[in-house]
Amino acid sequence: MLIFRIDSSPQKNFWRLNRSYYLASLLKKKTEILFCINNDKSIINFLKERRFHFCLFENFENLDKKKIKSIVLDLKHFAKEDIKFLKWAKKNGINTIQITDLGLNQQDVDFTIDASIEKLFPYAKEKHILSGPDYAILHNKYRHFNKIKREYRKKIKKIFILMGESTEYRELREIVDLFFSYNYEIKIFPGICIRKSNKKVLKRIYPSIKFAGKAESIARSFFESDIALLYEDMAAYKAASTGTPFVCLFSDKKQKFIAESFEKHGAGLKYKKNIDFKKKDLVKYIDSLTFEKRAKMGNIGKGLIDAKGVYRIIRFFEEKEII
Repeated sequence: MLIFRIDSSPQKNFWRLNRSYYLASLLKKKTEILFCINNDKSIINFLKERRFHFCLFENFENLDKKKIKSIVLDLKHFAKEDIKFLKWAKKNGINTIQITDLGLNQQDVDFTIDASIEKLFPYAKEKHILSGPDYAILHNKYRHFNKIKREYRKKIKKIFILMGESTEYRELREIVDLFFSYNYEIKIFPGICIRKSNKKVLKRIYPSIKFAGKAESIARSFFESDIALLYEDMAAYKAASTGTPFVCLFSDKKQKFIAESFEKHGAGLKYKKNIDFKKKDLVKYIDSLTFEKRAKMGNIGKGLIDAKGVYRIIRFFEEKEII
């Protein structure tokens, strides 16, 4: 049995929940999967809809440790109970794997998966790490669009806006108003704070805008866009894998660091933290990205992120008898 220990709900850190769920969905044919979760109704419903078995984290000591071969931990924070869980696993000879980013929250585990291009906190040399963008956990559809040769328009026409989890309606309204006034075709993947009523209001005011559905993959939305504006830090991997030039609008240290990592490689750009949409500087900045610049960014991105990370991880799990 392979256990996934997660604490992220669909309303918070969805990308973290989604990557563990997707990896588990590919592994379920190879081994029994059990999610170990907090008592959160939204996570429970999420897993029930996808027909995954789960147990409440508070009851982990009742598990039959003889059946457990490995544990994958994908947590933003490690509480005292999580540390206790980790020690329990190691004491009982169970493989432990941590999925993390930027070298954050490093734990005493057997294996670590960190797809970050660069790390905020380096790892000890003796640590066994699957490190770098070759291990980015992306849906198979990104691999599909990575293979397709794409054409870049001479002039930017379609913009895909991927909002962060905490983006408020007011900010979304401002950015839509800005680009709508310049006749761009706008598609939006809204943050969780954007209600259905907010979407209806936006559609009434700006009839031509589109919203991306809540599909497991929004690869096509990236691929069909000329440029992406990203409020969510990990979305840079998705954009790059489809060859979509992107601009990261960061709001914290982590987002800024990821944006800078991609910018150093030439696959994307970061934009200043505080934006005055009324000054229209963002439009001018995007318009300055020539066809040549965008094509170069897109091609570098596709070379950097090939979206085969899940298959490399599964192969590693098989070689190390983790599953």
